[in-house]
Amino acid sequence: MTMTRLFRTSAMLGACGAALFSAGTAGAAVSVFQSDLAGFNLAAGTPTVAIDFESLSDDIAGTTVSGVTFSSPDGNTLEVVTGASTSTPGGFSGAPNPATNVLIPTSGSKVLSPGGSLLVPGPALGQKDSLRLDFTTPLKSFGLDILHQSFDCCTFVSYTIYNANGVIASGGITGGSGGGGVAAGTSFFGVTSTDGDITRIVFTDNDDNDEFPDANIGFDTLRFGAKPTTPVIPEPATWAMMIVGFGLIGAAVRRKAATVSAQR
Repeated sequence: MTMTRLFRTSAMLGACGAALFSAGTAGAAVSVFQSDLAGFNLAAGTPTVAIDFESLSDDIAGTTVSGVTFSSPDGNTLEVVTGASTSTPGGFSGAPNPATNVLIPTSGSKVLSPGGSLLVPGPALGQKDSLRLDFTTPLKSFGLDILHQSFDCCTFVSYTIYNANGVIASGGITGGSGGGGVAAGTSFFGVTSTDGDITRIVFTDNDDNDEFPDANIGFDTLRFGAKPTTPVIPEPATWAMMIVGFGLIGAAVRRKAATVSAQR
């Protein structure tokens, strides 16, 4: 086989390989799961709970735990407290119920409560519950539970998801039901990325007034991990290129064999 022919055949194989790789990565996407833990687990392969706050205490703003760095965009404290210690003080313009409007843990007894145990009304800094999470290693899946002081129809909380190049998804956190004064509740939020490129998630608390409810949120039960790898199935065009490449190799081998036989 001449060098020219060998080069051409190698180039064709390279093109086939590149097309196969492209077919496997072209469908990368981000999926968000709100109040759908079952769907998230199905898509993400049921990631284990990585952080439940049980071994932590006090203010963890600026701290990295299990590859997650916690910070407050508002400059608030990020305090780990027991759910039982949270309470609703007076000062809201609505009708708070200290017995039912608390932060309910979803694993163990502790929660992450920006501003601390006292769930104060806005516009005090202690009510500004935004949370930024930066991941040491990019993730394919991430989920947590959001704890609502009062789980009514509207949370006034939004999310923004980033990779190394910028924003890849954003939107609002859906609420529960009922009007002002409903009891506390929890909701699940999860995200998966087929590229495995989630580097940061920011939850923004947009409710900074003293209107009850919607005044405070907390967080619990962080879970993250790799989504099971789906085998790459080449597209028809990719199969065609591969067949052409293999055909060229076969033809070259046959020509070389015929030449050798004729020279004997």
